[in-house]
Amino acid sequence: MRKFYTSLVCVMLIAPLSSTVYAADTEATEEKIENVEEVIEVENDSEEWLEDAIEAEPEEEVILEGYENLGPMVHKSSAVSSQIAANEDGEYFIYYIMHGSPAALIVVNYETKEIVHNFSLEDSKSAWGLDVDESGKLWIGGSVSSTLYSYDPNTEEFKKHGAIFSNKSDTSIQDLIVSGTKVYAGSAYGGSLVAYDTETEKIEEFGQIRKRREFVKAIVADEKKDEVYVSIGSPMDLLVKKPKTKKFTSFLPTKYMSEKYAQDLVLTDKFIVARLHPSNVAVIFDRKTLKMVDEFELNSQTVSAISPKEDSIYYTKNEQLIKYDFETKEHTELGVYLPKGTEAINLDFIIKDSVDLEVDKEINDDTVNKLPIIDDSLGENLTEDLPLGEVEEVILSGMVDNLGQIFEYNLRTGKMAYHQLELPEQPVELYTLTSSSDGTKIFANGYMSGGLGVFDVQTGKKELYRNISQIESMFDINNKLYIGAYPLARLLVYDREKEWATGNPKEVIRMDQYGQSRTTAVAPFNEGKEIIFGTLPDTSVDGGALAFYDTITEKIEIHENYIYNQSIVSLITRGTQVFGGTSIHANQQVNPRGARLFYFNRSNPEDKKYIHLPFDASMITSLLVDSNNKVWGMADGKLFVYTDEWTDIKSVELLPLISGRFRNAQIIENVDGFIYGSLEGKLFKVAKDTLKVEWLKDKGVYGLEKDLNGNLYYYDGSNLWKYTIEQNRKLK
Repeated sequence: MRKFYTSLVCVMLIAPLSSTVYAADTEATEEKIENVEEVIEVENDSEEWLEDAIEAEPEEEVILEGYENLGPMVHKSSAVSSQIAANEDGEYFIYYIMHGSPAALIVVNYETKEIVHNFSLEDSKSAWGLDVDESGKLWIGGSVSSTLYSYDPNTEEFKKHGAIFSNKSDTSIQDLIVSGTKVYAGSAYGGSLVAYDTETEKIEEFGQIRKRREFVKAIVADEKKDEVYVSIGSPMDLLVKKPKTKKFTSFLPTKYMSEKYAQDLVLTDKFIVARLHPSNVAVIFDRKTLKMVDEFELNSQTVSAISPKEDSIYYTKNEQLIKYDFETKEHTELGVYLPKGTEAINLDFIIKDSVDLEVDKEINDDTVNKLPIIDDSLGENLTEDLPLGEVEEVILSGMVDNLGQIFEYNLRTGKMAYHQLELPEQPVELYTLTSSSDGTKIFANGYMSGGLGVFDVQTGKKELYRNISQIESMFDINNKLYIGAYPLARLLVYDREKEWATGNPKEVIRMDQYGQSRTTAVAPFNEGKEIIFGTLPDTSVDGGALAFYDTITEKIEIHENYIYNQSIVSLITRGTQVFGGTSIHANQQVNPRGARLFYFNRSNPEDKKYIHLPFDASMITSLLVDSNNKVWGMADGKLFVYTDEWTDIKSVELLPLISGRFRNAQIIENVDGFIYGSLEGKLFKVAKDTLKVEWLKDKGVYGLEKDLNGNLYYYDGSNLWKYTIEQNRKLK
């Protein structure tokens, strides 16, 4: 029903970025981000999904000896997507998807603005695809395990339908739409499309739309005409499936082929509108000829469906609401604005049957049977055969930030109103861990929603600093926490001797100006007098950058494209030497050459040398220098140890297969003399002399740090866990 003809709803198809900019995939827009803003991106992890019913009793948790669940570290109220739609009785509801571990569906009565339901989306951390069918039933496409959910506002029944993609690479539903009895859903990272029949519950699989394209980002369909349109990426393509065939044909003009994807598609009876990313451009195609007929700039995450009252759509630009007329191709600035720093995330129409108009008492009902109805949004008089004093009311509404704030624009009166709802906080899945240099604090960052949780090892108390985005890497030294923040590949410095406030953390640099997307490695040099960081590049940039930040002079030395067409994902120092490891994933591409282990002397970074590993790897994700001055690293599923160029490299295979692009393992040397590590959710320890491996836990272990006593800390979902090693068991 969505996005077709006079459909009442239109939804955001990409996760939001900032609570003050937008409500991210993998690939979020990266504009207007301040270092203290709350930022969200779309990112999807591969994870096993649980085959259990929503109403089923949770399986009792079995905690092994020595393991302690310390509970969630980060809570956040982050609405990542939203839609407004009515049930069969014409009663409207706001549907919010709250990011969390697990995610949640919040159902709000539109008229009263009261929460009526809070459903847990088991197996999902977010959900980007939302649409309603002809009966008003909401369909939701989840992340992590490609799970499909539904909520029927007529019966108030919530249901989990299970995973709808057979390919294990398809871990996240990027978009879904409903047309007739079919729910069409597109995925990441397998780039596949399926159609779920809401009556028979059968699934039709179209498979991967194009080879080496990982995302089906947006979909529109017309089941009556048997047409399906999809946006895939990255890079972008627009395709259509014509009747009685499964074949998709491209209709993307050459000038747009450098785009990543269209993050939203809107269908009318005559046109297709594609909202491109990363450029802020909407392109209009003629539906019959598939030729481009117009384009315009916008800032909203989408455009509205076609208006119920006119041949127009709405969007926002520079915080202002604007109307676009298909016939005249004119843009009308309506003179009403969203809250400062925001743009529309979704744009949905609400139709009220009738509204009483104030009428001059001197007007005689016997002499006047009709009234000219003034529609201020059109600037003209419309005469309708309606009872005296009654008119159909149309409201345009949508979410403008991650806090769930909505606007209401009355098409008749031209008035704008705003509503801030109190949406419940959800526990946030953790993403990055590090410990303070003295081992008394454990720092934990939240996935997508950000936030920095601090656990005091000695007192057991927790603190939460909210105004920080997702962190890709961090390191603590000299009472300063150096943070590689996403988006914009920012380097931040948090002075722990001062209050967490505006300006602390302080932003040092944004590496996006050098084409970089994430700061994926941070390490100190010369006792913290310099901080070295490496980055993952964005599309159309050769390789990651290597940079040095002088903590005294605050000057930065940058070496661009340091390892051609690869990302720098791990760094460590040994005396005057700097060692680094790369990932073959860069620029939304895969480098056919294997990951590189390199080193150089700080005095001459350009004179880098490559260390040949006795095996192939796609990424070298964690490095450490042990107490014997040997370099240890994780390369895919193998642990290796390197002394110098005159010594053979020793290695042991822990796992034959791995997942991910730059985060799948972490290793540390502990006070008991063993190497401990987490790999693909498994915990292990290795004897340094023999490389004998002992597996300690077979699942639920991500990230790894140690405290001053040598106890280990890791996360599983939103919870921080502690493992007390044998020699310290009595200390516990």
